[in-house]
Order: sequence, then structure tokens, then C-alpha cells
Amino acid sequence: MNRKFTILIIITTILLLIFVAGGLAKDNYKWEEKFDIVDMPVWNECTGEWITFNGTWHVSDHAVEDSSGGLHLKMHDNYHLVGVGDSSGTEYVASRIWNYQINDFDLPYEFTEIIKLSLISKGKETNSIFQMRVHITLNANGEVTADFAEEKIICTGEKP
Repeated sequence: MNRKFTILIIITTILLLIFVAGGLAKDNYKWEEKFDIVDMPVWNECTGEWITFNGTWHVSDHAVEDSSGGLHLKMHDNYHLVGVGDSSGTEYVASRIWNYQINDFDLPYEFTEIIKLSLISKGKETNSIFQMRVHITLNANGEVTADFAEEKIICTGEKP
């Protein structure tokens, strides 16, 4: 998938975890943002063509410190993308809703998540799945010591 999109996911997650780790989320914190995805190219290994996606990514994060000093973090995001195969003209729809909750966030901290986004064909091409594994490690000082994202397309062989 587009490297900018991958970097955006990593940066958003890192900033949120650093924000929480730095103790800045005392009492109550809420952050919402909508990102427009414009002309994002994805190489589909299953069909051998580029798909150009457009759409939105909405992020909503909420952190609360309870009366015992425990920290509770809820993250929600959703994607809705529409794409077109550059050579075939096949239309694709990709949607995903993701919810994640962390209770009693302590340092050091490791976060690993596998994000799967179904690429549903509206034509003769097979459906596929975009998968990205994201990992972030924070040390005892809240500093990022490791972060990466691995991407791949999974061919399902399913026809629409």
C-alpha cells in the first residue's frame, strides 16, 4: 500500500502512545481527525495491476484516568475507500472498522496489531485482502525504541 498511508498509521499510533506514556492524558483526553485519502496506489499481486484508491480514514481516540490512577485508552478508526484497477478498470470497495482498548497502560510497552482490509471487487477480478502488521515498542522513558510495518496482499481466490 502507499508508503505515506503506512507512515501515517505508524505516526498516529506512536503519537497517541507517547501522549499517554508521557502522562499528558490526565483526567480526560479526546482526539478526532478525518483524513482524506487521495490517489493512493496499491499494487495488487493477485491481479498484477495497480489499484488507485480514494476515500476517508476517521480516527477517534479517548483516554481517561480513573480515581485510582489507572489509565484507560479507547481507539476507534474506520476506513472507507473506493478504488479502480488501472489496467482492468475494475472497481473495488475497501471498508474496515477497528476498535482497540488498553487498560492500565504501563511502561515499557509493546504494541503489535494486524490490520486487515478486504479489497472487494465489483467486477470479474477476485477479491483480496490487504494486510499490514504494525509494531511499536516504548521503553521505560516513553521513547520509541522500535517501530515497523509489514505489508502484503492475500489472494483469496473468491470471485464477486
